[in-house]
Amino acid sequence: MWDGDEGAAAELVPLYVLLNGRTSPRNINLDLATSVIARPADIKRLEPEYQEIVSICGVWISIAEISAYLRLPLAITKVMVEVLLDQQYLDIGAPAEHKIALPLLEAVLAGLERL
Repeated sequence: MWDGDEGAAAELVPLYVLLNGRTSPRNINLDLATSVIARPADIKRLEPEYQEIVSICGVWISIAEISAYLRLPLAITKVMVEVLLDQQYLDIGAPAEHKIALPLLEAVLAGLERL
């Protein structure tokens, strides 16, 4: 409940203002498993909500984890991450590569050689 303190009310910025009214990311390749990491940059000019995202991205972290840490809906987190990617505060990581066991590759090769 609001206690009439205008200073406290000024600190409450609706998320749609931070997102410029956007409700979904433009980059359809961003999903909950997409990993990002902070780039070296001065974040003082960013809104506190964006500063918080950059600060928790000191190591590779997924968008789902960011969403959980911030307790924000995934769609909003995706848009915020996309803004930071566009402004080059974050780098995006490649999806984890699946490792195939060497014995499986050898069996496939042996099978091909028999053809």
